[in-house]
Amino acid sequence: MKKSTTGLLLGSALVVGLAGCATPNTTPSSDKPWYQQPVTCGVAGALIGGGIGYATSGESDEETGAAIGATSAAAIGALLCADRSPEPQPEPEPMPEPEPEPEPEFETVTLQSDVTFAFDSAELRPGAEYELNEVAATLNNNPEVRVTIAGHTDSIGSNEYNLGLSERRAESVRDYLVSQGVADGRMRTVGYGEERPVATNETDEGRAMNRRVEIMSQ
Repeated sequence: MKKSTTGLLLGSALVVGLAGCATPNTTPSSDKPWYQQPVTCGVAGALIGGGIGYATSGESDEETGAAIGATSAAAIGALLCADRSPEPQPEPEPMPEPEPEPEPEFETVTLQSDVTFAFDSAELRPGAEYELNEVAATLNNNPEVRVTIAGHTDSIGSNEYNLGLSERRAESVRDYLVSQGVADGRMRTVGYGEERPVATNETDEGRAMNRRVEIMSQ
């Protein structure tokens, strides 16, 4: 092969090798190593491609050797310049905040005195234990619930006497709940006497409804 042909092979391969790495911006990239810079890849591709073209050409097929060299230079240059950096992984989406648990509900319990207390007495009857055991179980299963125990009477007797009786009855209910494991500090007792009737005091049925103890959530 003539020296001019050899130079042509190398020159053509160099041009095509650089073209294989060409980008709109030929400024060296600062985030790539030196061996992946376009100029470096092009020169390396040109040398390798020119060598291939030289090896495959002869006196009678110089044009074929030049074509092979140029084609090889482009392919090798592009391969050397290929970006092998891993693709950025998407950041995991933040976990949704857990929904707050609903506040426990405590339905008001009304204890009628004909079940819980004898007339003019603050001592609990045995029949009251069934209802109060259920209340105690609910409170023990929901330790964050706090309750008010309110005592009420009918209008027979003086207001002062009825007020004291209603307070003693509320305290009797609290004491029983404490005996069933409910913390004393979770309960507040209050007596309203005859001040808050729910029915008329003119009939026996109405007065019976007014004699009651209510347990309600605070």
